[in-house]
Amino acid sequence: MGSRVPKRPMPRARSWPKSRWVEQQASLFGRMMERVRADPGATAREGFEGGFAAACRRCLACPNATDCHRWLESGGADAPPAFCANAAFLNHVRASGAA
Repeated sequence: MGSRVPKRPMPRARSWPKSRWVEQQASLFGRMMERVRADPGATAREGFEGGFAAACRRCLACPNATDCHRWLESGGADAPPAFCANAAFLNHVRASGAA
């Protein structure tokens, strides 16, 4: 008969220290898309040559999160601010009509 390999217990899930920060950055990106009236679903579906995924990564790496949060809280304009790492992408989405 075959030998049975004993099952190892599953490791306990660990809390990733940056998970809260990632959630905050993702929230800022979503709020920015809402503010400039860019539909995230349409943007992702239409592809924009991988632009949506790249925009998400740019937002995660953005050093301007505090400025972004302040701009969103102040009721900023309908166009993305100049300091936004995704300003060109968001303006392209708006111009394309996927907004």
